[in-house]
Amino acid sequence: MKDNIYWDYSNVPKRKWQWFFVEDHWMDLEVDESGLTYYGTDWTSQSGGGYFGGFQTFEEFFKKGPIQKMPLEIAKEVRDILKEHRKEGTASTLLLHYTHGFEGFMLTGVFVHLDGSPIHVKEVKETGKTLIYEGSIRPGEHNFSFVFVLKSDDSQKKVEGEVLVNVQPGTNRVLLKTREDQSGILLTNVLYQ
Repeated sequence: MKDNIYWDYSNVPKRKWQWFFVEDHWMDLEVDESGLTYYGTDWTSQSGGGYFGGFQTFEEFFKKGPIQKMPLEIAKEVRDILKEHRKEGTASTLLLHYTHGFEGFMLTGVFVHLDGSPIHVKEVKETGKTLIYEGSIRPGEHNFSFVFVLKSDDSQKKVEGEVLVNVQPGTNRVLLKTREDQSGILLTNVLYQ
């Protein structure tokens, strides 16, 4: 979103692609207006089955390239479709998570959905601020639901919830702050910057 140019991807048609790593291990890609969602299936091992392969915003796809060994011809098709159906837009959102006051605890799991679709399912090892989402988004109300897992050497804590964010034209910075109250209950509050 350089030079205040935002893209509106709301007209991107839903599309699916599939590629194989080996005969019984493949990746499915679903593209819709929220971004690129990767789902894997692996029957090559005893613990085989489906798994979440990752999520990318369109900005991440253009900036960093595809993930999960996407074949070049599929990457080109995805780029062409996105460029054909995007139009100049008005808004982007930067969603951050901040852990405060947890001595000895580290954020280790992040599970976030945007309007019902997974956008961030990741194991991390971070303290302080964690970038969760950065991308173009339609102005209006959007629901971010989340589960954050924090671990210490001998304990684990989990907080879950959802927030309704009213996205305005321009760059929106949303900070989710997780803290522990006096009775040991974890709370996540929304702070706008």
